[in-house]
Amino acid sequence: MRVGQWYNLVVRLDRLYYKPASEAMARAQATVWLDPSPTLVYNFCVAFTTPFLVVEQREVPMTAEIPIPKPPVPRQVRRIGLFYARGIEEALQLALELEAWLRRLGIETWRGRVDETETIASCDLLFTLGGDGTALRGARLAAPLGIPLVCVGLGRLSFMAELVPEDVLKQLPSFLAGDYWLEERALLEGVVLRDEQPLGHCLALNEVVLGRDRGATTLQVAARVNGAYLTTYVADAVIVATATGSTAYALSAGGPILSPGSRDLLLLPVASHLCLLPPLVLAEDLPVELVVVRGFSAGVNCDGRPLCDLRTGDVVRVVRSQTVCYFARLQGRDYFYRTLSKRLYRQDEPFV
Repeated sequence: MRVGQWYNLVVRLDRLYYKPASEAMARAQATVWLDPSPTLVYNFCVAFTTPFLVVEQREVPMTAEIPIPKPPVPRQVRRIGLFYARGIEEALQLALELEAWLRRLGIETWRGRVDETETIASCDLLFTLGGDGTALRGARLAAPLGIPLVCVGLGRLSFMAELVPEDVLKQLPSFLAGDYWLEERALLEGVVLRDEQPLGHCLALNEVVLGRDRGATTLQVAARVNGAYLTTYVADAVIVATATGSTAYALSAGGPILSPGSRDLLLLPVASHLCLLPPLVLAEDLPVELVVVRGFSAGVNCDGRPLCDLRTGDVVRVVRSQTVCYFARLQGRDYFYRTLSKRLYRQDEPFV
């Protein structure tokens, strides 16, 4: 294809971006963007019955608008990963019990702790046995591979849990048969820049947080949204969260709860001083930049894990990731709203 040439096309869409011309636009300009990369192939075709004028041809940049690979499809399971929390004896015992039960059925298993790094690439499902912290670590391993998570709640906070320990063996046959649906959750990508050079990169299911260390003074953090200056927060921390993270740190800082399937971002400060801006819900395609204006002993963490220390002038850039995290569900699709009050109000669970 050449710029300035008319074509009648029947095109297989291998990452082809197109704008078809209607009958009324037969001699109007249309634009075709081509990315020759063979990494993603879409198995469908489109026929153009009217002439097409190519006015520009270029590689498509990697932005949030580029489609991601097709999601996994529920299927009969051949190999299961068992990812358990260290320090929780119940999690280890449950992992051993499930492993023995699955092997009797001829199902291959991988079993590991949250501090082990063995590959799980060949697993059809990854069961996380612990609290939401274990689920976050499992998501960091599984999401880039497109492996769905099944979260078994053993902790106090189990917003992501699908099962409780006593129901695992009862519900396991449904997962093995592929009788589940997939819930898609958005992820964040964060990168730290110093003098325009990257220092660190992370993938987060809950949130990216720019905060001060214990004992340090409050921070001054300038926030930019889609390149436009928003405000300068004077606060202990600034959070950029996903819908999943809206029930975590952001909730304790006074943020709203977003629908779990939302791809929107949430921006809010922690313990801010003289800030009239409420927590902001931002459109999914808007990048957020946090600039350290003044701060000593500051750092950035992703889902509670330290990424790197910061100094004045450093920039933390956060965007919605093209990668998504899948959760395998048996509950009805209204489960989140049906169980939200129960998960939030825990009068029957005293602290010990």
